[in-house]
Amino acid sequence: MQKRRLGTLLLVACLILTAIPAALGAQSTKVVTVAGDGSGDYNCDGKADDVQINQALEFAAQNPGTTVHLKGPFTYDISDSLRIGSNTVLEGDSGTTIKLAKGLPVWGGRESSISEKKAMLMVRGSSASSVTIKNIVVDGSQSDYYSGVRLGTSCYNMATIVNCNGLTIQDVTFQNGCNDAMLISKSSNVMIDSVTVNKCGHDGVYAYHVNGITVKNCTFINRTNSSVRFDSVTDGVMKDNECTTSGGGYAGLELQGTLKNIEASGNYFHDLSAPAVVHLNTNETGVNIHDNRIENCG
Repeated sequence: MQKRRLGTLLLVACLILTAIPAALGAQSTKVVTVAGDGSGDYNCDGKADDVQINQALEFAAQNPGTTVHLKGPFTYDISDSLRIGSNTVLEGDSGTTIKLAKGLPVWGGRESSISEKKAMLMVRGSSASSVTIKNIVVDGSQSDYYSGVRLGTSCYNMATIVNCNGLTIQDVTFQNGCNDAMLISKSSNVMIDSVTVNKCGHDGVYAYHVNGITVKNCTFINRTNSSVRFDSVTDGVMKDNECTTSGGGYAGLELQGTLKNIEASGNYFHDLSAPAVVHLNTNETGVNIHDNRIENCG
């Protein structure tokens, strides 16, 4: 009898302890699935799929620690921004693509501020922390639907991330874009790892007023501007990347503004129309560029 009573007490104690984290607001570890085959928690039909994906992201925002998983292979049609909240992972299967929809009004424009540069991927609200985007293809549809848009005029960004503390972009391909692949501003603790940027319309990574950013193991195929631009960056690292061109474009690394503690090493810069590294109106402290391989750069 005593053993049975003790077992009952232990079971009750375990149930109480299990319930405590939720009551204290502990993070969720839930995965919600978005699918195009009817098997998801949120189901898409290949048209205006941003509606269902944003519903899933809204759930994640209300349940910090949630992963929103885009089931593939499937191409998700995006007619509005996907807005990612704090403590959220947005990920895909192999063959998962988010693609800018046809026939949209102009997003952004040369006169818009950075915070107004609408994009396919953005943070929810005015700020976020601990955001991860991984294993998806982001297709800006430039050659498919927006060939008349002048590249580099701040229209149709693929990712505009402003006011984010703790951002990881990993194993993502950005392709066929009209403007920046990743515009990151007023943010900190940024990791960009194993990303491919294939023919965007402006910079591959444009970091503006960023504190702590690493760009590594990436491939950049320029066609309009630079692979990576550090403008007013502190503690910036660019290492072990390949930077080249599809015809056109500018530098591998473009440095601007006030720069502190910058390192660029182990990169392979080749066949660029501009010098591998360009310094434009910089005020530099602790900029260290070394051990890069440079071939056939202007």
